[in-house]
Amino acid sequence: MASGRYLVLHAERECGEERWELRAAGEGFVLTGEQELFAPHPRPLRQEWRATLSRRGRLTGLEVRWSRPRVLRARHAVEGGRWHARIEYGGQVREQDGEFSDACEVEYGTRVASLFVLARREFRLGTEHEFPVLRIGPAWQTVTTEQMRYRLAEEGVRETPIGPVQGRRFVVSLPASTAAEGWTIWTDDAGFVLESYEGPDTSRSWMRLVEYGRSPQEGAPWAS
Repeated sequence: MASGRYLVLHAERECGEERWELRAAGEGFVLTGEQELFAPHPRPLRQEWRATLSRRGRLTGLEVRWSRPRVLRARHAVEGGRWHARIEYGGQVREQDGEFSDACEVEYGTRVASLFVLARREFRLGTEHEFPVLRIGPAWQTVTTEQMRYRLAEEGVRETPIGPVQGRRFVVSLPASTAAEGWTIWTDDAGFVLESYEGPDTSRSWMRLVEYGRSPQEGAPWAS
């Protein structure tokens, strides 16, 4: 249904790439991807993930294989309104369990995940939405719970690998943290991220979409 490749930048220098693919599968969707970061990135790594989603675009499971350089494997699953995680690394096992309400979103190692956040909310220029989020990431791929805010700051035409498209710029922040811990994204009309920036402005590019393929239907894949 859609696929792409991001170029990863640090201090305006190329330092990695991310490839991803979204496809229909049974009664939902599967998102797969892999990311590799190398010097001058301050935290070189390689990770692969596979996320399963419901027809509504709600995450139902996530598997992550992360090399640091030893291999870490994390398995996250949703059942009965609860989230369970199992992390295996160096012969050790960690587990987590907690509530996963319908209002909660999930953020993990790809900007493609923003697609699912935007698909569940209506935005007009200048409006914002705040919601709880489970954040999955380094160093153990465990879950931390925070509040997250998306604000639609700008609309306009953006150039993409498939030509000009109508885009939207969102400022993403963590209200309990400093502004420097947030980021900015430009998305296309379906919600796929075209470019991501460090911080609340567009002065430091972090990821840029350089290859993009998408099915011809309009809007998000589950819009119907």
